Amino acid sequence: MYVIRATQKLLKEMDYKVQKTDISVPLNTWHANMFTLNRRKTIVFMNDLSRLSLTIVGVKKAQLKNVEELFVNELRNYLMSEEIEEKVISRYIEENEGMIITTTNNRSVIGTLNEIIYTMKIIEQEFNEGIERNQRKYKWPALMKNQNISIITKSVVH
Repeated sequence: MYVIRATQKLLKEMDYKVQKTDISVPLNTWHANMFTLNRRKTIVFMNDLSRLSLTIVGVKKAQLKNVEELFVNELRNYLMSEEIEEKVISRYIEENEGMIITTTNNRSVIGTLNEIIYTMKIIEQEFNEGIERNQRKYKWPALMKNQNISIITKSVVH
């Protein structure tokens, strides 16, 4: 069974009843947090043992009701992209059927999770600044000045 240790922010968004658990296998335990990336709600899951992180961008409120399905699909897709055998993936997912969502308990994992989020926000900011620079540099009228292009318009008579 997967144990998802969600931050208060994510638990509030999910509107999910927290289950208490003291026992969990580190390989099956994940911490999760939610933040905004490019004006879209984003969830980052991080495995407690390996610190592998899975990011799901553009999560809608309705999808939070099926967070287990969302998580398992993303995990399967990631493991397949790493060219892990399908039978190994299926076995891992089948052995961990079900999900418990509870509160966080490991500050070290939370710290690493926050570093991942910080890095993604910096990359987003640099990307957006690059787009703005290009928009200022290559304005449409400036491009048209030295071009010998004729623009054809169509007039409609009513």
